[in-house]
Amino acid sequence: MTNNSIDNALDAMEKAFEIDLCNMVSGTTYARAAVYGSNTLGQVLEEYAMDIGVDTSKKPLFMNKRTGQSISESDATVESLGLQEGDVLAISDAGVVA
Repeated sequence: MTNNSIDNALDAMEKAFEIDLCNMVSGTTYARAAVYGSNTLGQVLEEYAMDIGVDTSKKPLFMNKRTGQSISESDATVESLGLQEGDVLAISDAGVVA
């Protein structure tokens, strides 16, 4: 009998999906970033900030481009912002929508 690792158990419960990321200020994009609904927006930002040119030392603003919903709390989850497969998560490091 084999034991699944914690990661395998989590993967079985929650599947990753892909979203696009966009720097609201510069327009720089990153296509097909793999995320889980339980990822915090801060985790997504930390992983992809360099790719889209967002300054992590500034307070970010996150926006679901499909719904127009926005939030500035980095501890909010991908799911709480309503992001789904194929959505665009726009991020501004200016704290405002450009």
